[in-house]
Amino acid sequence: MPALKTVASVVQQTIPMANIDIRPPASTPLVYFVVQQALVNVTSSTSTCGPAQTTERHCPHSWKENKVHSRSTLAALLISISLLIGGCDKSDAPQSVTQPGSPPQQKISAEQAEVEKYNVYVKAANYGADFGELLEKRLNEYPKKLAAGKKLTDYYIFSTYDISTWQKNLKEALAIESPMPELDEPAKGMLETLAKLAPVQAELENYAQSKGFLADDGKKAREMEPALQAAMKDVAIYQAAFFDGINKRDDINTKNAFESAEKDSQAYYRAGIVVYAKESARLASEFFQNAGSEETAKPFEASLSKTAQMIEGWDKKTREQTRSPGCTVVLSDLNGFVGKGRQAISDARSGQYKRENNSELGWRSFNPVEKGAKDVQRAFGSLINSMNRDECI
Repeated sequence: MPALKTVASVVQQTIPMANIDIRPPASTPLVYFVVQQALVNVTSSTSTCGPAQTTERHCPHSWKENKVHSRSTLAALLISISLLIGGCDKSDAPQSVTQPGSPPQQKISAEQAEVEKYNVYVKAANYGADFGELLEKRLNEYPKKLAAGKKLTDYYIFSTYDISTWQKNLKEALAIESPMPELDEPAKGMLETLAKLAPVQAELENYAQSKGFLADDGKKAREMEPALQAAMKDVAIYQAAFFDGINKRDDINTKNAFESAEKDSQAYYRAGIVVYAKESARLASEFFQNAGSEETAKPFEASLSKTAQMIEGWDKKTREQTRSPGCTVVLSDLNGFVGKGRQAISDARSGQYKRENNSELGWRSFNPVEKGAKDVQRAFGSLINSMNRDECI
């Protein structure tokens, strides 16, 4: 059987901003980053099999504890892009499994089943709604809207599709016989809690679409909103553990792909871009949380230099071939991430990230730390899109 191709997962990571003194006016809407949802088939000339066998069980405790692992956050965040290069078709595979619904003679190896299952989990993470984000937005908006004595003029609810998409993908993944405790357990928890959320959502969706709140002056909304939020919280807890499991497995997979690739090859530099860009994203989190302190700037700067070295190596290798004109755009996007990171470090070192060096009005209306974080965020989004372009990268 030919080797299975895998998808590149695009998984958002939270950059907590609690330590940055950003105080937008109460009327300022929540800012969310759009998920980069491009999926690609990835192949490698180097045979790299077997994602790490992680056995840690992710048991949720509370939504507040786990929400740091949600895909997005307020004000600024970065994305973690990961790459699973697997799908090996080894003749010496120790065992094989038959997938549900497959003809009896069609079997795939255990390693291929693992790759296939992980791909479905990645698809779930890419395309599914973030219930932590949805709940955060709802908690920020609806206590005011549903206050006693206040006229309710509009009411919305997320779509049934947001629930059914998760249910479909999680069930598909769990049907594949390949144990992944760090993902299987939260997936089962999500299915259980989504089943409880579904009827509440369905009733309120009908209510919102028919504008029932204009007929009963918001009575049903006020009665059912606590149950809705409680059910969303239960889903968000398991979802946070699921995202955490994806991120941890991604880290191992990308490192394995990098270390297994032939040195000084295009595949080596491509994997290196992913590894060090992920590292830079994590270090950017600490950098912006600490308003660009020198202690956090130095490791961030060193990581960006490693990313730049990988980009330079990749550029040289692709120039040895006849490459698409689109590669120029890709190179610009890759370098753009490094450039925005270096610019943020330069701004911090010049004192721009110190509140005392800015007027209070200027700080509130144009916070340089927040701007720097958003610039890096957008640049990383462009890097992700370019990493998903087949014709060049």
